[in-house]
Amino acid sequence: MRHSAFSRISIVAGAFITLAGPVSPASAAPPSPGENQQLLQEAASACRRGEFYEFLEAFIASGAVRARYRDVPSEPFRIGKVDYAYVDPASVALSNADLNKRFRELSVDVTDLPGKGRRLTYQPGIFRDDGEGDGRTLVRRTGQPRSYDFAWTNGCWRLSRASN
Repeated sequence: MRHSAFSRISIVAGAFITLAGPVSPASAAPPSPGENQQLLQEAASACRRGEFYEFLEAFIASGAVRARYRDVPSEPFRIGKVDYAYVDPASVALSNADLNKRFRELSVDVTDLPGKGRRLTYQPGIFRDDGEGDGRTLVRRTGQPRSYDFAWTNGCWRLSRASN
């Protein structure tokens, strides 16, 4: 089954800025130790309830969550969020340094894998503003698709493969 991660996660997340890599003060501060602890609790709670999209929100938001729930070597996680949009965190840093540059938005889809696993496929995209609130419509995908696989292991999802 294929899910549109953009619409499902947006409902869960509310409007906020989350980046999965180094950020500047202009975009957002990394989570504080207290916020990281809260996000670790949210990830564990999402696992107990089998709520992948809530787990994914915590995974994107917190390096502490990513460190706890991964089986592959640590590397930069290449998906962040600005409000309701998925973004390339490196492009946000460049955009903050040069306000004439726009950050790169990502198209994100989630598909089911055997045994409650999930595959998160992402690639840059061109989006159109719907003119109402936070609505964005994908016009077309650009660039090469990449993915992250999350295996269901010992009662929770763990990052088990990255195709970066």
